[in-house]
Amino acid sequence: MSREVEHVYKAIGIWSWPKAEDLAAFEQHYDAVHYPLAEKLPGVNRITLMTNGEAGRETGIFRIAEVYWDDRAAFERASESAEWQAMAADAMQLMERFDVTLTAADGEELDRGY
Repeated sequence: MSREVEHVYKAIGIWSWPKAEDLAAFEQHYDAVHYPLAEKLPGVNRITLMTNGEAGRETGIFRIAEVYWDDRAAFERASESAEWQAMAADAMQLMERFDVTLTAADGEELDRGY
């Protein structure tokens, strides 16, 4: 049986854990400032977040954010925008203020529809 393959382009941000005493402040800033900045990126059609539970703390991964565009060209337009610059500046502030790291990647996602 042949399955239709859906192609989209996405950027992934992988955040490390904030210190326990900083978790509430990090979440408040992320929800009130950072996420709304991501929503304003040109051409974004979907954002997903996965937050690791306490049992997953040993992985070092606190949150994975995935931001989707229709294609690479749309992503490239977004990455050159003022909105992207604002989001990147805020990410730097989060890293400095909360001593967290952000690992980022982007590429084409192939969804084979299982």
